[in-house]
Amino acid sequence: MDLARNVWRRSLFVYKSSLQASLRNGSTGNTSNVAEVAVFSRDGDSGLAITDAGDTKPKDDLVFNALGATDELSSYIGLAREFACDGKVEHPYVDKLKRVQMILFDLSHAISKSIPGKTKPFENKHTKDLEEWILEYSNQLPPPEDYIIPGGGKACASLHVARTICRRAERSVTPLVRDGALDREAQTYLNRLSDFLLTISRIAAKCDERTENIYIPRAEVTEQK
Repeated sequence: MDLARNVWRRSLFVYKSSLQASLRNGSTGNTSNVAEVAVFSRDGDSGLAITDAGDTKPKDDLVFNALGATDELSSYIGLAREFACDGKVEHPYVDKLKRVQMILFDLSHAISKSIPGKTKPFENKHTKDLEEWILEYSNQLPPPEDYIIPGGGKACASLHVARTICRRAERSVTPLVRDGALDREAQTYLNRLSDFLLTISRIAAKCDERTENIYIPRAEVTEQK
């Protein structure tokens, strides 16, 4: 969290400084510079970055791989929320997805502060919430087929993508858990989150009145012909 805030503040400072300079130039008749303001910093150009724990690590370090996967997951969940809001029927899980994004932000903070042998607790309440939500929505659905092929509308398909990214995020935190740098509950949460995303992808298809795509073995297709 501190790392994210520092990057934001630094970028904001660069933006404000550049904007002020452009506006000063604009006051003398040169207004074109206002449109040329760039928001960037050169930190990290060397391929290194600093974690919240104060360690300088290469950008392909386990910590940054986990941070990147978690950030990507949150971003795609945000896209899935937008697709859900575009539907003709209200999708009941939208607020829950926003809650998940908040927890993923907390998880990113924990990852960035992770130090081997100094594990900080991650609340199991979050996992229990997911389990309750899964049961709630599962009761509204028919039993799942063995193999569901991603599809069934934009909201449904985007949740399937989020589910696969969640699996990658889970894999990326596993080494940190194994090294004692991250609470195992964080890994459990991501494992349960992928189940939740699968469940609500089915809810999304139902809300949008789309048919789920089910894998049919080739032998069965031939027999039907």
